[in-house]
Amino acid sequence: MPTERTTAETILAAAQRSIRRRGPQKLSLSAVAEEAGVSRPTVYRWFPTKTLLLAAITAYEVEQFDAGLQALADRHRDPSARFDAALRYMVTYLDETIGADAISADPTFALQSLADSLGPHIASVAGVLGDALDQIPAVGSGALTREQGAEMLLRLAYSHYLVPNRDPDRLLATMRVFAGVEPRSRRRAAR
Repeated sequence: MPTERTTAETILAAAQRSIRRRGPQKLSLSAVAEEAGVSRPTVYRWFPTKTLLLAAITAYEVEQFDAGLQALADRHRDPSARFDAALRYMVTYLDETIGADAISADPTFALQSLADSLGPHIASVAGVLGDALDQIPAVGSGALTREQGAEMLLRLAYSHYLVPNRDPDRLLATMRVFAGVEPRSRRRAAR
């Protein structure tokens, strides 16, 4: 039998999938119950209203982002390796967890979700990357704080979600150059 935490996560993941396909306006707790493979009373026990469910989804997405970023940091102790892995994670996170079609399903909801997540994402990136953000020339020189550097990187990554490019590696290369971590020979090739 699933634990209470697992049940809530199962419901939230099912709600995310439902929103990706139909948008939040067409989200119903009954459809989420069916998608999650749980009873309607179970969904209502955890999330008595659609409003509470939508708020919980935003918190869940931030939690997922934080967990993925922390796992990445745990695997990469070297600041340069940690920084590079975090750049890739930021570029791909939204497409992999929310889906590229979420913006077309309901642009208002998708944009509000990004706006609600930005502050917590900045805190997470700045906290987890710490001194690795000093590789950004403007941060290393003191012109920007680590939090401001994290915000700029996140805004660039968010732009890939809003205006997708078929080649996320190109955005990643551009972010590396922007951050000052791309080797010079590769900088010339990226231009």
